[in-house]
Amino acid sequence: MHQFTFALLLIVSLLNVTPAAQEPAEKPSPALALSRSCSAQPSSSDHKGKPKNKAVRDSKQLFSACLEAKGSPLEIQEFLQSYVRAQGWRFGEEKIVADGWMFARYLDKGELLQFAKEGIFAGRVNWTEGRALVQVTTREIDGGFTRVEVSARMQGIGQNVDRFAPPRDTWELDSTGVLEKSLVDALDAHVKSLH
Repeated sequence: MHQFTFALLLIVSLLNVTPAAQEPAEKPSPALALSRSCSAQPSSSDHKGKPKNKAVRDSKQLFSACLEAKGSPLEIQEFLQSYVRAQGWRFGEEKIVADGWMFARYLDKGELLQFAKEGIFAGRVNWTEGRALVQVTTREIDGGFTRVEVSARMQGIGQNVDRFAPPRDTWELDSTGVLEKSLVDALDAHVKSLH
C-alpha cells in the first residue's frame, strides 16, 4: 500500500507539470538582415599621420557614418546618387571612382549651421553660406553586403567680425554628423523597402 501511494503521488506530480515550463520544440528563425550598423571612427583628413598638436588634430576630424547593406557597391552608389539628385540639393564637383563617390553640396547659411559646428568661430564670423565636401566609400564584404562609409568636411564662408584680422572668407569647420547620417538613413530605408 505504501508503494501504491508513492506511485500515485509520482503520477499526480508528473501530470501537474505545466507546458509553459517546457521549451518549444521549434523556435522561429530570425528574419534575414538587410542592413546592419557598423562602427566608423572619425577619421583624420591629414594623410601624413596623426598631428602632434591636439588643437590641430581636432580641427581636422571628419565625421563618418557607417552602414553595412545588402547589395553590390555599384547598386548602392547608384541609389545614393539618385537620392541626392531627387532631393534637389545644389551640388557639384562630382567625382566617381571605383570604390566611391565624392561631391560638394553647396549650403545656405541655415544648412551650414545645421551641418557644421561653429566652434571657436561662433560670434566671430558672420556666415553667409558654405559647402560640404562629401565622400562616400563602398567596399564589398562577406555575405553579399557592402560596407558604406559617408564622411564630410565642412567649409564655412563669411565675413570676419574683427576688421583688424587678416582678410579671410573661408573657414574649415567640424561636421555635426547630421548630413552623413541622413545619407546612411536614406540608404537603410531603401534597402529595407526592397523586401
